[in-house]
Amino acid sequence: MLTRFLSSSESTKGVVASIIASCLFALMPIYVQFQPEFSHWSVEGGEGHWIASQRVIWSALFMMIVLSISGRFLLFWRAFRQTHRWHRYLFSALLVGPQYWIFVWAPLYGETLSVALGYFSLPLVLVLVGRFVYGDQLSPLQTVACIVAAVGVAYAYMMADGLSWIVLLIALGYPVYFVHRRSLNIQSDVGFTLDNVFLLPFALSAVFYLQPLDVIRNLDLSVMGYYIGLAITGSVPMLLFLFASQSLSMSLFGLLGYVEPVLVFVVGLLLGERVATADLPTYLLVMAALMILAIDGVRRARSHGMVKAKR
Repeated sequence: MLTRFLSSSESTKGVVASIIASCLFALMPIYVQFQPEFSHWSVEGGEGHWIASQRVIWSALFMMIVLSISGRFLLFWRAFRQTHRWHRYLFSALLVGPQYWIFVWAPLYGETLSVALGYFSLPLVLVLVGRFVYGDQLSPLQTVACIVAAVGVAYAYMMADGLSWIVLLIALGYPVYFVHRRSLNIQSDVGFTLDNVFLLPFALSAVFYLQPLDVIRNLDLSVMGYYIGLAITGSVPMLLFLFASQSLSMSLFGLLGYVEPVLVFVVGLLLGERVATADLPTYLLVMAALMILAIDGVRRARSHGMVKAKR
């Protein structure tokens, strides 16, 4: 139950994992700015397609190494050998693949606002999924936090120029992915590796389509090092994110999702971006919702500590 999320160490780890994942995800916009440049692309928008594909390729390799070092590769191999589940693994990969792509493609083509709206809407959709699919119950303060955030998101929609398909992709795609991942009942690291392995054919096809073979063969070690860093930068927070999604109630996991857009907002300010005065109410309301959620967490922690002390 959501009202007892701090009563188990697993749930507490899930909260910590979600917050750390949001902090690490917020650093990705900085890292992506240093991506290697190429003189030409075979299609318009090639930069976004290329880096998203490189992220999948190197993440698959990185996770294979991690699983081998940690002695968990056999778990992956057992799951992979279940060919009767390949259609479900492929479905999972096809659900999360567009999320990897949109995260790096949209900012390159002036769709940052749509991405922001998508990530502001996602937590509310997850709360609804938790309530109507899993029967989660919100505490009074969590309900207030949800309402405050919803007002902020509604304001953002009023200020936006229509509803973009990008918003729907993020706000509706991720919830379906998380629900499907829970139904697979496999460990986070194994599931994440399977996602990348089943996306490999698409990523490799894109890479060879976007650049000539001689360019791919002659990539500098520094460029390859950048992509390895991209794999680590993207894989570590995603692993924590997936662990949190399986350890917490869907509603609490959704509300904690507001940590990421707020941190991205702060990172944007540090990078010198200007925020329009009209956008401030959304961020302030979301920050207020997070503060209410934090107060609720502190109260629960104290209450739980008092119960343990009495015992």
